[in-house]
Amino acid sequence: MIQTNFSRFVAALCAPLLLAIAFNAAAAPNSVEQEFERGAAAHRMRDYQTAFKIWLALAEKGQVDAQYNIARMLQDGDGAPKNAGEAARWFRKAAEQGDKESQYYLGLMYLRGEGVAANEKEAQKWFAMNRKHHAMHHDMAQWDKWQRQLAEMNQGTGAR
Repeated sequence: MIQTNFSRFVAALCAPLLLAIAFNAAAAPNSVEQEFERGAAAHRMRDYQTAFKIWLALAEKGQVDAQYNIARMLQDGDGAPKNAGEAARWFRKAAEQGDKESQYYLGLMYLRGEGVAANEKEAQKWFAMNRKHHAMHHDMAQWDKWQRQLAEMNQGTGAR
C-alpha cells in the first residue's frame, strides 16, 4: 500500500514536469514560425524596420528564410541602409544551408563583384549548387538556356 501511494506521488510530481517539457519542445518551432510570420506581416504593411528587426533576430539564430530575407532587405535598402557586403554575408549563410535562391543571388554577386570581390570561379560554384536543386537540371534544353543566360550576364560584367 505504501509503495502504491509512493508511485502515485512520484507520477503526480513527474507528470506536470513531463508535460511542461513536451509543451516547450512543441512550442519552440511554432514560436519561430509565428515570429517569422510576424515579420512577414510587418513587411507586407511596409513596416520594413520592424520586419528587419524581427527577421534579424531569427537569422542570427540560423533560420534560413530569415537569413535570405535579411540579405534581400540589405541588398534593396528596405528597413536598413543598402549594404552589399552584409547582404552577401547573409546570402552565404542561407546558401550554405542549401537555400537555392541565396545560392543564385550569391553567384550573381560574385559574378558582378557586388559586396564581394568579383570571382567567376566562386560565382560558378554557387550557380552549380543552385542548379543541383532544379528538377530539370538533366534537361539539355534547360542546361543550354542557363549557359546562354550566364554568357549574357558575363557580357554585361566584362567577365569571360
